[in-house]
Amino acid sequence: MDGQSAPSSCFAASDEAKSKIHTTWEHLARSQVKRRRALGWLAAIAMCSLLWVGSAWPEASMENQGLEWLGLALIIVAILGRAACMLYVGGRKGSDLVTEGPYSISRNPLYVFSILAVLGIGLQTGSLIIGLILAGAAYLIFRWIVGEEETLLRLVFGASFDAYCREVPRFYPRWSLWRSPQHITVDLQGVWKTIRDALPYFLAIPVFELIEAAQQMGWVHVYVSLY
Repeated sequence: MDGQSAPSSCFAASDEAKSKIHTTWEHLARSQVKRRRALGWLAAIAMCSLLWVGSAWPEASMENQGLEWLGLALIIVAILGRAACMLYVGGRKGSDLVTEGPYSISRNPLYVFSILAVLGIGLQTGSLIIGLILAGAAYLIFRWIVGEEETLLRLVFGASFDAYCREVPRFYPRWSLWRSPQHITVDLQGVWKTIRDALPYFLAIPVFELIEAAQQMGWVHVYVSLY
């Protein structure tokens, strides 16, 4: 789930409630596998499709270069943002509903930063439209899995989670809600793992540069040009 781990909170529930939570958790685990596969298919389809799709802006143009630099900035922000999220959830051991730091302004900040990363990756093509299409597809996948996660969180945390949902947006950050304790317990291993897992985002830069080079040399024909 997006930083929220529920199972260790199940011990306070009745046997019937724990059974329902366990069943829901197993369903969510299967859904997470589907989510990862969906993202994998999105990446594979995008890579194959973009061989024949290019930017309508010339490679050396200010627009093309500007979009690529913006994409790089978004990827960096996404990696740092995901690491910041783990600062707040890493030391909780899954026993609490995290509502502080990034989770005080968005219920799913990890997914928000992942969508930003996908947008940044798409912008490496030099096309805003391609970036928005990829980010939109990622948003739909994350929106689906969030619905699955919320079912479990509502079972485990009950009224407190409902109150959290009423106050904090599901995705789009509401900056005025920001709150953070003065001290937090940090799981450095979890933070580093989050950063390490996100580093492959940067592979989009050389991959799309190679695709653009192949298109310019005529090795691959561009059938669709998008701004």
